[in-house]
Amino acid sequence: MTSPVDFAQPWALVLLPLALLPLLRRRGDTLSFSYIGWLPADQVGRAVGWLWRACAMLTILAIVVGLAGPGRSNLSALRTGTGAEILILMDRSSSMDDSMGGQPIDSRGMSKNEVARRSITRFVDERPNDRLAFMMFGISPIPVVRFTANHRIILDAIGGTGIGRGMADTQLDRGLKAAIGQFDGRSFDARRAIVLVSDGGARLDAQARRDIEEGLARNRIDLYFIYLRSGVYSPDLRALAASDASAEAELHRFFLTLRSPYHLYQASDADAMAAAMADINRQQKYQVSFVEQLPRQDQSSYCFAAALMLCTLLLALHLIQVRSWA
Repeated sequence: MTSPVDFAQPWALVLLPLALLPLLRRRGDTLSFSYIGWLPADQVGRAVGWLWRACAMLTILAIVVGLAGPGRSNLSALRTGTGAEILILMDRSSSMDDSMGGQPIDSRGMSKNEVARRSITRFVDERPNDRLAFMMFGISPIPVVRFTANHRIILDAIGGTGIGRGMADTQLDRGLKAAIGQFDGRSFDARRAIVLVSDGGARLDAQARRDIEEGLARNRIDLYFIYLRSGVYSPDLRALAASDASAEAELHRFFLTLRSPYHLYQASDADAMAAAMADINRQQKYQVSFVEQLPRQDQSSYCFAAALMLCTLLLALHLIQVRSWA
């Protein structure tokens, strides 16, 4: 989509009348001759003179317009490709700093946070057409990056989760409700998903359950829960016993009752985490089209390039100009 030309420095346009200066005759261009009637008609010289004046006027005009900074703002472009709108909701509680599997050290020497960070980074790199958002949660939700097509910002935000220690508590319900709220008011241009990465669960009250279920259905969001197990002390959500009353089991049972699509992935090591992200990558591939807002396109360089070419032509005309009859 196009927009009218605007100027970054419109005050420079007051210099436009300077373009009329080449029309003024200069005494230095006058050649003395005893009797002008003896001079032959010089149609070529007259044409070259007018060409010189025109080039000089256009040169000044191009320089002044270039100084004013012409360009186009509020541009947008229709993008199409294979992808989705995905919000990554990552647990940043202190337990995520522990090693994977509940062992003293992971087989690769990585914490749950580092394992998740590496797999999510690879996931983002492999999905260039997605519009992504990134949030963290602990005691409270932290909306780090809202939906954007700039994946460099998303990758920097993911890398920042490796700095410092995590928060003391995990308020998963508050994080999930805040994540759903990021989709409110957005036009539905592509499939939507929330990728929840956490090593714990939550006991949700009735109001929180209603808010989450209604929000997911209202915004047509698929929910992916990547559950990072911490050894034998973490329940196996794929083989739940009826008597299991842990927070993780309660959360999983609630997710199973949702009207929206729900997918559980259970990871106890780095390979399982990578496999989970790879499976989500395969599932969330749909034809999408969306309007992307573009930055202002500055076009002053074209004006200066035109001025340079005109100056070159002026120099050539200057070299063929007759300076004296002698």
